[in-house]
Amino acid sequence: MEDISVLSVQILSRTKKQGQSKLEAYQKVADDKLEETSKKLEESEKRQKDLIIQQLNNDYERQIQTMKNKQRNQILAKKQELLNTVFDQAVTELENWDETQFSQFLSGVLSKIDPNKEWSIVSGERSVKLMQSNQVKTVLSHYSFVTVSDQTVNNKAGFILEQGGIDYNFCFDVLINELKKDFSPQLATLAF
Repeated sequence: MEDISVLSVQILSRTKKQGQSKLEAYQKVADDKLEETSKKLEESEKRQKDLIIQQLNNDYERQIQTMKNKQRNQILAKKQELLNTVFDQAVTELENWDETQFSQFLSGVLSKIDPNKEWSIVSGERSVKLMQSNQVKTVLSHYSFVTVSDQTVNNKAGFILEQGGIDYNFCFDVLINELKKDFSPQLATLAF
């Protein structure tokens, strides 16, 4: 029986060793998995934090850009307002021309038209008095191919030159608006 006892002890000892060895192997695998999972969680947490920081930075940059754009647009609006004021003042100045200035302008325009065609001038309502002045009548006397119409252009200063159904608009607000299109970018560059 002693042999059976010794054999039992040996089997138990071997089984215990194998069990302990398997238990240690399982423990190592479990520890490795736990460590790997822990590292993955740390990496995931770091990525989440980095992502949140990146989103916050992007939001911050977007807000900064929005504020810069708003400020730039306000500045541009003020510049445009100033330029409009300059052009509006130019129209007012032209509308307040005296007989000499108006007749010189009219003479300059008439000197460039074809004398072999019939032309008609329709005065702006605000320039009728100037068209009836002696200086303008003197200018018109040099251009026999130009007649002055009895019609007027409502609420305008300057005149319209007509020839063969085509109107050439020399009303001051229209002339300044044309100049405005051409010169606004240059004036903005020079002034600002």
